[in-house]
Amino acid sequence: MKRRQITDGSCFIVFDMEWNQAIPGKHYDIDVASLSGEIIEIGAVKYIYRDGRLHYEDVFSCDIRPHYYKKLHYHVKRVTGKTNADLQNGVYLESGYRAFREFCGKDAILAGWGTSDPDMLKKNLKIRRMNDQLGIDFVDIQPLFSAFTGDKGHQRSVEFAVDYYGIAKSETFHSATADARYTGEILCCILNNNDTEEVLDTISKAIVNPDVKRDYSFVSPVGQNGEAAVDYVNEFIVKCPRCGLPLKMIYEPFRIRKSIYALGECAEDGEFYARARIKKGKEGGIYTAALMRLASPMDIWMIKEKKCEFDEFGVNGKPVTRPEDDNKDMSDDDKNVNVNGKNE
Repeated sequence: MKRRQITDGSCFIVFDMEWNQAIPGKHYDIDVASLSGEIIEIGAVKYIYRDGRLHYEDVFSCDIRPHYYKKLHYHVKRVTGKTNADLQNGVYLESGYRAFREFCGKDAILAGWGTSDPDMLKKNLKIRRMNDQLGIDFVDIQPLFSAFTGDKGHQRSVEFAVDYYGIAKSETFHSATADARYTGEILCCILNNNDTEEVLDTISKAIVNPDVKRDYSFVSPVGQNGEAAVDYVNEFIVKCPRCGLPLKMIYEPFRIRKSIYALGECAEDGEFYARARIKKGKEGGIYTAALMRLASPMDIWMIKEKKCEFDEFGVNGKPVTRPEDDNKDMSDDDKNVNVNGKNE
């Protein structure tokens, strides 16, 4: 799979959004399940990469007037400090998004802290019957911070990273523009405090297309034979979930306790990380629930660690002192795959 390279002149748009939520028990004109959050603010900072450094270019800030969730959820109000009156001062999403894309320009790389912002943006565009294909590459800075600070395996907040690098807290957190500024400064620190080529290579590997589905789940039939359930799911995790062709296995499926891991590469679609869990059905019997996703640098690091554990300790894994330790490497998506194969 051809990866995007970072060269002099590459443009990064580090962005953040704030969104309101539906108030429980209140009636809305839409199915709230289809819109878990409505955007009320977009903030972004533009950087140009030159000579091993990111150079600040410009800032974007826009308040968005909601169409549906016009009163602030109490949690959003508490976290952002916004008022209901503030929601009436912005522009509608159509105008705000158009201005944001003009700010981004052509061929930029979108960057943010976590993957929730591009996903939420797409949901908002879709419900407003706008084109929800972003058509812009995206990189998640959160796992980059973890990878380059020796903090692998943890998902830290923006404020944690700001404190780690000693970045001055000149603005209040949970403003989209402020958080975009902080996230941009974190990215600059990652680049300035590590080997440039290594950082650029890691960023290049971490860039994804937000318009392409990243997560794929699968659940085997419930049966009495645990080995049969494992065999069933093993056939799933060695094939590309997009094109169905066999993956070139970097790590063949291996099992530690109740988890099965694998990492494979499709020449067209990239590397896929797989994690499956062996579970008991409510009415007895055994089944396996598997999640495959485009592998992030964090996924690749984690599966290397798990393979080392398997090579040393075998299927029983290293001794654990607490039951929850067995789940410490599971993402929220891993934990929430249910028997229907959907992420809750």
